[in-house]
Amino acid sequence: MSGPLPHESTQALTPQLTADLGPLAAAVAAGHVRSLDAHRRLVAKDFSLWPGGAAANAALFGWMDSLERAPEHLDRIARLVLAVRANGVTDVVLTGMGGSSLFPEVLSRAFGVSAGHPRLWVIDSTDPAAVLRIEDEVPWSSTVVVAASKSGGTVETRAHLARFLDRLSDVHGVDAGRSVIVVTDPGSSLESFAEAERFLGIVSGDADVGGRFSALSPFGLLPAALLGVDVVGLLERARSAEELFTRDPWTAGGPAMLAEVLAAAHATDRFALHLILPEDAGGFGAWIEQLVAESSGKSGKGMLPIVSHSALDVRGDERRVAVAVGRSSGLERLTAAGVPVLVLPWEGPRALGAETLRWMQAVALLCARIGVDPFDQPDVAAAKAATAAALATPAPLEAPLTLQEVLNGLDGTTYLAVLAFIDPSSTIAADLQDACALLARELDIPVTFGVGPRYLHSTGQFHKGGRPGGRFAIVVGADPTDADVPGEAYSFSRLKLAQAMGDLAALRAEGRRADIVELSTFLQR
Repeated sequence: MSGPLPHESTQALTPQLTADLGPLAAAVAAGHVRSLDAHRRLVAKDFSLWPGGAAANAALFGWMDSLERAPEHLDRIARLVLAVRANGVTDVVLTGMGGSSLFPEVLSRAFGVSAGHPRLWVIDSTDPAAVLRIEDEVPWSSTVVVAASKSGGTVETRAHLARFLDRLSDVHGVDAGRSVIVVTDPGSSLESFAEAERFLGIVSGDADVGGRFSALSPFGLLPAALLGVDVVGLLERARSAEELFTRDPWTAGGPAMLAEVLAAAHATDRFALHLILPEDAGGFGAWIEQLVAESSGKSGKGMLPIVSHSALDVRGDERRVAVAVGRSSGLERLTAAGVPVLVLPWEGPRALGAETLRWMQAVALLCARIGVDPFDQPDVAAAKAATAAALATPAPLEAPLTLQEVLNGLDGTTYLAVLAFIDPSSTIAADLQDACALLARELDIPVTFGVGPRYLHSTGQFHKGGRPGGRFAIVVGADPTDADVPGEAYSFSRLKLAQAMGDLAALRAEGRRADIVELSTFLQR
């Protein structure tokens, strides 16, 4: 049954080709039969694919049933959305972290707002400026807050909820809770709080679906329905993709083929996965980034995703592999430089449900191939514990290095990660991202840019548990104006600082080279 890779080519890409895998072509073709068998086992829910077997993996495998469960969830969600619209709500502020916020952000950016539906604001930042900007821009008299947390105890989400409840109380008094919806797993502390405060609604998640695999669960379905997205159409395309992948998981970048390409890259130390996405994909790259990095980055293994909108930003060397979602200019230059390229189909935002399914299946298969559990995130928990310790015992930030001091010590470094605790919507964030793009062109190593605390829930797992050799520059922006967290002894500025210091401690505890680096030295380049 093995044979040549469909669309295999050793020449530059043409519009008809979907892959030019160059140095990986033979290995990927040789893994054809093995990957088809692994996909068959995935569909059959064979938990022995991953370390730990059934006992470790069955508890978080419900994402394979998300499409079957969706209609029942949507029935309850539809009633809640009707109530929101009947109340004249113009804006929804969604607070969550990781899988609870990334897919809603994708939906908001990709689809915008439908007539008669509220705008969606997503906040996953503890920077006081970000919190205050949301407060200043939304009309609280016609705003609903959605707090999304599987565990119910996510520190950032609970801090946002406490702050925004105060704003709602300023307008609605004791009825503030009637403008709050929570999405959480059954039995969580957030569910109990919502019941006690008589919140507008409680949407139950699926306890057997992990956060980064929750896009097609209530954590993604509720925001989609609030925005007025054609959820039924989105799910129908996902079901069609599921049927197609079951029949043929290989052709045209199906999940088995995608997984085999990534596994072959991993086996040859091509750990930098460049994701090249079209503008109309919204923040889909950030969602893929979390899925890949947090699922695969452990036991010294994994792929490091780097999100880009152009192939022109990708340097050609032996560390890299590129996956383009849709056609992109400049891919021929990459293949000429020996970078393996796989092009996945893209039918626009309406295909997001199908594409999430493709990536979830592919990443689960990749993890099976490299021998890691895709469903845990041990180093994310370690960073949370380090943050809690930093909050409990406040200490000043250590003296920062300059960027040049970091660059002078890159010997043995395999990639540079710039991790910035700043307002993600600020001009400083845009300038810093530009500075990182310039560094990526200057250096002979991959350069990634992450905004804290978002990155702690995605690439943070890879940083501490994945492939060694990273160099970490943690940047902490100044907070000229702070924002308190009602009911807590700390403010948002203090929480942000504790998260930066906690990650610094967690990185160093794993033997990673990490330092605080002065922000201004990036912007002066």
